[in-house]
Amino acid sequence: MFKSVIHMLFETIDQYRHRDALRFKRDGRIQAYSYEQFGQMISKLAHGLSALGLQKNDKIAILSNNRPEWTISDFAVFGMQGVVVPIYQTLPASQIAYILNDSESRGIFVENEVQYAKVQEIKEKVPSLEFIIMYDQDTSDDQRVHGWDSVLEKGQEHLQSHPNFLHESMAAINPEDVCSFVYTSGTTGDPKGVMLHHKGFVTDIVNAEAVLNLKETDVFLSFLPLSHLYERLAGHWCPMYRGGAIHYAQSIDTVVEDIAEAKPTVMVSVPRLYEKIAARVQEQVENGPALKRNLFYWAIGTGLQYHEDRQAGKVSKWQEMQYKIADRLVFYKIKQKLGGRFRYPIAGGAPLSVETLRFFEAVGLPIVEGYGMTETHLIITLTPAGQTRYGSCGKPIEGVQLQIAEDGEVLIKGDILMKGYFKKPELTDEVIDQEGWLHTGDIGYLDDNNFLFLTDRKKNIIVTSGGKNVAPAPLEHKIKKSKYIDDVCLVGDKRKFISALIIPNWEILQKWARDNAVEADDNQTLAGNDRVKELIWQEIETQNKDFARYEQVKNFTILGQPLSIEKGELTPSLKIKRNVVEKNYKSIIDDIYKEN
Repeated sequence: MFKSVIHMLFETIDQYRHRDALRFKRDGRIQAYSYEQFGQMISKLAHGLSALGLQKNDKIAILSNNRPEWTISDFAVFGMQGVVVPIYQTLPASQIAYILNDSESRGIFVENEVQYAKVQEIKEKVPSLEFIIMYDQDTSDDQRVHGWDSVLEKGQEHLQSHPNFLHESMAAINPEDVCSFVYTSGTTGDPKGVMLHHKGFVTDIVNAEAVLNLKETDVFLSFLPLSHLYERLAGHWCPMYRGGAIHYAQSIDTVVEDIAEAKPTVMVSVPRLYEKIAARVQEQVENGPALKRNLFYWAIGTGLQYHEDRQAGKVSKWQEMQYKIADRLVFYKIKQKLGGRFRYPIAGGAPLSVETLRFFEAVGLPIVEGYGMTETHLIITLTPAGQTRYGSCGKPIEGVQLQIAEDGEVLIKGDILMKGYFKKPELTDEVIDQEGWLHTGDIGYLDDNNFLFLTDRKKNIIVTSGGKNVAPAPLEHKIKKSKYIDDVCLVGDKRKFISALIIPNWEILQKWARDNAVEADDNQTLAGNDRVKELIWQEIETQNKDFARYEQVKNFTILGQPLSIEKGELTPSLKIKRNVVEKNYKSIIDDIYKEN
């Protein structure tokens, strides 16, 4: 086992020196750093940070979109035995100030003038901050601001006068050392700095990769924020462990274009992207000629039966031939839209619908589902290849002890547990009991084959005035299957029944309105239209029937605007903060219940 993540990386560098490590598009063309160049830049930056006066255990934040410099900074700070503090690039200045102060960050990497402006706004409120390093051109007169190139130049000079600095610093790393504070999204209260260590990261990477079976030829497309551990560990460190390449998307809005250019073999994403891909394909088919529709649904049925029988070891030659025809006529075209080299998608962060799983399975791209959390260095369970259990998020990876408490809560123990919450020992004691079990806050169960099934978050349980306990996630997830609905938040705690706040997919809803002669000047007017309400109610009713009466949505309202991070309604990872939503929309929610 490696001492640290940076030791793991340099082992890969020695083995795959000339292979591409990081690919990116600049000045209109695809460029790349080889593993050798990657290692050289890490070394220069680590020396440059030392030349600036940064020392072991100093906390250094990163505020940037995904780009090669982000990852180089990450490893350079590890190498000099510092502590990396990722910050979501979408956070407002006030929340950035909170994290910088709470973490006692001494330095920060910022991407550009936009992010620097946020730091400039709060710098007087963060007394610990001494160094600001800008990835893009430095145009500031602030003495604390250093350009990326100038720090690398300082690093080159420091390397010549202190040639053994990085080697000696890495040799002194203790696997138990804290190397990163990752601030939780905080669906309730202020974010907490989760103290993570080298041993936990390495253990999680090695044992997760044993299930994923990655290759040195794999190319990962990076578009989820690196400030979230999901992209950082699963989307970067796991492929780097095997010598794979990371291709950076230009932005979250250019993913389709980037897929065509990167031709990824594996992609790490939240379920919503895969659900949108499946929905878009199906919508195109539905709007096409009858022959195309019939061929598509025949191919999907053939694919599902083929993979089901193959898993059972009873595929006939006739089925093999049928599947080859379905692949050539239908599935091949879908795969080409995903770059043509896709091996499998990885999904995590939220439950994935069975319909989406079955769609990708039929096409020949079985989705690997997983479950994890920041407090466990990320990955807890993964779905082994060819062992999909619909509704399950997989089996515990090697080294993870998992048990279900009497109240259904999932408990975790093992080397992947965090050190605790920074400066919050009382909160640490609330989640890690005296026997060393981490209480995840998730409700679930294990089947006879040790596959984990999650039902909801413990704190999300709605208790109606009639005393019924309702887990909102299952019905919310079903309702979001509608192409007309982008998001939904169920409410009803201490109320007589369950209601829903609906955020439509405005683009599709507007098209429906045009096609059905429904006039609306804007989204707010559309939200109040009776025919639109009838349409949304039909979509809700379609899903209601699968639930007990006390779990069903009895009323709803359509919100004229989406939930937002800025108003505190969503976490940076887009999880709903129910307490904030219920506070912000209290009058609207009260009106729902007055109507009944």
